Parts: sequence; structure tokens; C-alpha cells
Amino acid sequence: MPCLLGYRSPLRWLLFSALLITAPLAAADRPELERVVLQLAWYHQFQFAGYYAAKHQGYFREAGFEVEIRHGGHDSYGRPIDPIEDVVFGRADFGVSRSDLLIYHSHGLPVVVLANIMQRSPLVFLTLEEHGFTRLEEVGERPISVTLPDVDTRLSAETLASFHRAGLDLAQLNNHTPSWKLEDLLDGTTQLMPGYLTDAPYFLEAFGAEPVTITPESYGIDFYGDLLFTRTSMLEDRPERVEAFRNAALRGWAYALDNVEEVAELITEYYPTRSPLYDIHFLHHEAEKLRSLMQPELIEIGYINPSRWENIADVYLELDMIEHYDLEGFLYQPPADPDGADLKRLGRWALGGSALLLLAIALASYLLMINRQLRHEVTRRHKAEEALRELAEKDGLTGIDNRRLFEEHLQQCFAYARRHKQPLTLIMFDVDHFKQVNDSHGHLAGDRVLVEIARITQQELRTEDHFARYGGEEFAVLLPNTDHGEALQVAERIWRANRQHQVTSDAGPIGYSLSLGVASLDESDRTPHDVVKRADERLYQAKRQGRDCYFGAADYAASK
Repeated sequence: MPCLLGYRSPLRWLLFSALLITAPLAAADRPELERVVLQLAWYHQFQFAGYYAAKHQGYFREAGFEVEIRHGGHDSYGRPIDPIEDVVFGRADFGVSRSDLLIYHSHGLPVVVLANIMQRSPLVFLTLEEHGFTRLEEVGERPISVTLPDVDTRLSAETLASFHRAGLDLAQLNNHTPSWKLEDLLDGTTQLMPGYLTDAPYFLEAFGAEPVTITPESYGIDFYGDLLFTRTSMLEDRPERVEAFRNAALRGWAYALDNVEEVAELITEYYPTRSPLYDIHFLHHEAEKLRSLMQPELIEIGYINPSRWENIADVYLELDMIEHYDLEGFLYQPPADPDGADLKRLGRWALGGSALLLLAIALASYLLMINRQLRHEVTRRHKAEEALRELAEKDGLTGIDNRRLFEEHLQQCFAYARRHKQPLTLIMFDVDHFKQVNDSHGHLAGDRVLVEIARITQQELRTEDHFARYGGEEFAVLLPNTDHGEALQVAERIWRANRQHQVTSDAGPIGYSLSLGVASLDESDRTPHDVVKRADERLYQAKRQGRDCYFGAADYAASK
């Protein structure tokens, strides 16, 4: 360590000396601040804290910008503000949007992603416990208000994809334009509406309600949340200015996450929120939720992962929302060595041969140090991507596959079984009266039950079987090359093993039972979700028959 300090101290002294020589010229040559507009995607709140911090900490000014930050709720006529439209048509220079930006790019709009701020999407579908359903499949004729193409101009591919994966016919839904007002949910005007995980459940609980959240991730939809973007011409004409703005914004985000109380007070003082409910206490809550969506401990803020974007594009292709995509023109790649560019500019400002010599020595030393840092950064990114892949594919509680990975296996196994005319069977099951377990023993005990179910069930499966937590207390088992009779035997083993098992808790042993539905691939099946729908129907038939049992094709037919 002493050697490292001894090495770097002369470098700092050399750079400091060069800056002393060149500072007067640099100050005289500094341009006026460039005025730019940043268009947000919603009203002011901690969701955009990094941009407020970059402005008030002077990061934007240091980069040469005077930034106007505009909220993105509704305009004076009550119309929703579209950041993409404002940026493309030059009413704003930078904007905040979401993963749907790729759809616009694929349709020819000149937009480019500069940074992914939220690694996970905050979008959820909200209902209340009193309405009596926890899945999109149970919507039926209930009044709902979600952002589907028939009622809302602001496209939400996450919503459309989730409803598609749930097997719902959009034309049959009792859907109305969402107001985004929680009062509509509380008074029963709607029984399902979109919201953000960062705020809506907080307010519903404050109103004394018991919110139920249904996530797109439960249907295998794993999109990015907020991202920073600009128009393509801005990047092509002024790449250095775009990079300067991006760096300043990311500095602001790092500051905001490290100084939550200070930035929350800043928002309340300078940025009028949607209503008085968005007070300092809420902003602290929102900051905590936002950190879990950004995951700064795992991956650097703003990092763009092309593989994640390819998965998102595949969902759009599945929905026929795009015909093709080109990520190369859509995803911005920052320069590998932006600080090196600063040193080159410093070299142009240097006066006299001695200053140039000092800079040459400093630059050579600096590049050596940067080379070491880059090697370290490559290793760190590989580890971060592995961690993100684990988060993206595994259920955080039980450690088994999550629904997103299950959907991938389902698509692959369905296609393989159809092509090679092999059997394929699916078992869907969930825990009987699981709410009573939570109410009687607490949510920690309920979590323990789910973990034990995963452990016990895995012991009854083969290595080639795919076992996933499908959502909440519901699980799915995909059995390749397994006919219906064999699958019923597996279902019985799962049912019996769990029925005989008890989970240890502080209040004593907890017994539980399962209801299971079994369905096999049929020649008439057009999509994998036809199999899922039948298995799900048989699961619920098992519940209607008194629970604690399993239903296959013959049982289901006999019950009709």
C-alpha cells in the first residue's frame, strides 16, 4: 500500500501543477451554459431524485448545462404528457421513459437509450383484498381500468404482455381509461388498476385498505423501469455533450441514494408534488423501494445490458408489437475512457513545453492506472451480470425457478414435444387456506411453509423436470416426456409428501395441504398456455371439490 500511495502522489502533483498553469486560459475559454430541457415521465417525486440532485449539487452546471426539469403528468388541458413525443419533436432534449421506448424505435422513431436507471420495473396491478381475487385470470367481468390499447394512448407493453400471458381476451374485458386515482379503487369504481410498487401500496395502507399487488413478473414479464434517453440526432451531432449530460445525471443518482434525507427535503422545497400526501415521510419510503429496483449494490447505476434488452424485444415480437429490432442503434455505449478525453483537452490548453511534458508524463501514468482499473471493472461486471442473472431467473424466497424462467422452459418444451411428438405434462398446485397460515402464525412462518414445500417437492422430481414458483403460493411442475398417467403418479407423490410434512415454527408445528391440477399436451393445443389453462382449471376444480386432492383429465370430465 505505501508503494501505491508513493506512485499516485507525484501524479496528483503533476496534474495539479498543470492545472495551475492552464487554469486562467481554461476559465477565459469556458463557454456559456447551454440550456436544455429534461422531460420526466410523471409528477415530481423521489422517482426522479437523481436529476434534482444533479441540478442542485451543480453537476449539470459543471458539465456546461442549465437544465429545466419538467414534470410529466398531465398538461393544463388534462392530456397525458408523452416524454417520447416531446424529445423526438424537439420540445425537450432529454427524457425519462421505460422499456416501451424500444417499440417506438423499432417503428422508426429516432430515439436512443442513454442509461437504465431502474433495473426492475415498478409497475404492478392493484386490487384490494375485499374484491376477492389475486390473479389476472380471475378478472372476469369485473370493472377494471388498465392501460390497454383500446382505452389509453400511452402504450404499456408490460400490461398488454401480462394480460396476453394470462390468456385473457381483451375484447371481453370491462375496461375503462385509468384515472390513476386510488379513490377509484377504494370506492369500487374499478377493481383493478395500474400503479407503482414505490407508492400505491403505501397510500392504500394509509387509507386503511388491504392492497393486493399482481406483478408482470408473475407472468414472466421482466422489463426495465425508468431509463434516460435522447433523440438520435442529438447523439450523432454532439456526442461529447450527450456523454457530459449522462455522466452528470448518474453522479446525481449516486448522490441521491447516498443522501436520501437531504434530497427528500430538496424535493419538498423546490418541486411541487402531485398532492400533499407526497410528504417527506412518503419520499423516504419511496427512496427505500427505489433502491431495491435500482440494485446499486449489484450493478453500476445506468448500466445497459444488451441481453436483457433482447429478452424484452422477444416479448414485443411475441405480441406482434414489432416486426424487427436493431439494438445496435438503440443502446448507447459510453466511451471506454472519458477521463482520457478530458486530459487530451487539458493538453490542448497547456502553455509551454514544460507543461506539455508534465501532461505527457501524467497521461502515461494515468493510462497505466486506467488499464488496471479496466481489468478490474471487466471482472466486476462479469460477477454483477451473474448475480443479476440469478435474480432474474430464481425465486428469491425458495431458490427454485421463478415464473420468468418457467415461461422460457414451457415455450421450449412445448415446441420440442410438438416437433418430436413426445408427451408433455404440467402440474399446477397451490397451498390450501394459505391466508389462514399467515394470519395465525405470521408472514415469516408462511414464508417458511413455502420454502419447505419447495424442498419437499423437489425430492419427488427428476433432474430434467422444471419446478417453479408460479406466483404467491402457487407452484408449477413441468414434466417433459411424461404421459398423463405417469404425471398423476408424480402428482400423488407431491400431494402425499407435503400432506405428511409439518413445518416447525415458534408457535408449534404447522400442517398444510395442497390442491393440484394435472394437464397434458393435446393435439388441439395452439400455444403452451392452452396447457396451463387446463391445469389451472383442474386445480380450481380440486379446490371446489373440497381441497387437499389432485385432479386430472378423467376427474375433471367426471365432475362436469
